[in-house]
Amino acid sequence: MPKNKRFRSAICGCLAAMIVVLSACGSAAPDNGDALATWPDWQTGENPPPAPSEVEAVITNVDALASVLPTAAVARLFDPIVLGTTVRDLTDPELIAFTVRATLAQLHDGSRLDQVYNWYGNPYYNDKVALVPVHFENRYGTSLYGEIVLPKRAAVPPGAGPFPTILALEGVNTNVAMYRWWHQAFADAGYLVFAFDFAGQGHSGDRVEGDAGTNISDSEDALTYLLDQSPVRSVIDRQCVGVIGHSLGAITTLGLQAVEPRLHAAVAAAPISEQSAPFDDNPIPTMIQTGDYDGPVAPIPLVNPAVVRPVYEKLEGDRAFIVSEASSHAQWTNYPLLPTAEWGFDIAGTYSVAWMDYELRHDPAALTVLRSAHPHLSYLWDSETRIDDQVTVMRGDGPTLQ
Repeated sequence: MPKNKRFRSAICGCLAAMIVVLSACGSAAPDNGDALATWPDWQTGENPPPAPSEVEAVITNVDALASVLPTAAVARLFDPIVLGTTVRDLTDPELIAFTVRATLAQLHDGSRLDQVYNWYGNPYYNDKVALVPVHFENRYGTSLYGEIVLPKRAAVPPGAGPFPTILALEGVNTNVAMYRWWHQAFADAGYLVFAFDFAGQGHSGDRVEGDAGTNISDSEDALTYLLDQSPVRSVIDRQCVGVIGHSLGAITTLGLQAVEPRLHAAVAAAPISEQSAPFDDNPIPTMIQTGDYDGPVAPIPLVNPAVVRPVYEKLEGDRAFIVSEASSHAQWTNYPLLPTAEWGFDIAGTYSVAWMDYELRHDPAALTVLRSAHPHLSYLWDSETRIDDQVTVMRGDGPTLQ
């Protein structure tokens, strides 16, 4: 049977098995606060306000835009040095309009102009999440912003818990809105997700005087807030808490998993290199994800999987190395202007959710997914899973001639 058919068959088998599997999580509600009768008030992702009328009139006419936009907005949208692409590369009118509105809002609403990316996310994912915005402080008093993403878009009641939970960590100079597709993927699979902005990023404040913290200590404080103080603390299954992170968030994930006993599984996406992997051992199962064209700033065609592989080789116990075909460092973000392979989300989401399903929920159907080759895994570099002492090596189908 061809690889892609085997993969689809495995997915179907996974879905069927998930209907009947008894999850290891959720066997008993933790005693960590009053029972939650209804979800806190929630909202969807924030969209940018309309642009001025003269801009709205030509918002999808790329050639006319430059003449009606402020110079700063033109530089952000059209300068290929800034983002490695231009708005002319986009063929979706809705994305063009959204990006123009977000850029103009960024120039006027107090968002961080020293960071390239706006905090409005993506129109195709903002309305797919049911989130509870929260503010909390780290141990030094710095104000941090977070989003509690409710399972199944709040369609299941809190009483259906306790819920397996994911702590989500962002990349450098980004914000939680750039990862809503990933939060959505886990929430749709029945997880509660908590994402927060690192100090000095997104809606979080800059570090206050005397704050000697790091992204690792901030992540520990975020986890403490979630488990002990947040409005959803009573419906979290503390034995089923995992962490995911991209880029800087992946580096933080690798350091955090080594020192944080409240975590039970990890996915580190694009941790860049062995030199940026701050851990001496890994007490929990860990998956590394990368892409053929992954790179810390710009794509490194066909080379970066070899740069990241030593991070994987440092791991022990259950571990996995997933390489996507032709995918860039932007594979894990939903920011509209950053190009990557169209199958990137499918690969990243499928394998990361399956990893948590197996390692947290002990779902045997997830093991089938983890040992099946997606047709768009890299065909140049090996992907691999080492689970229960069994090694599975996988490659994608590669290009086909029509």
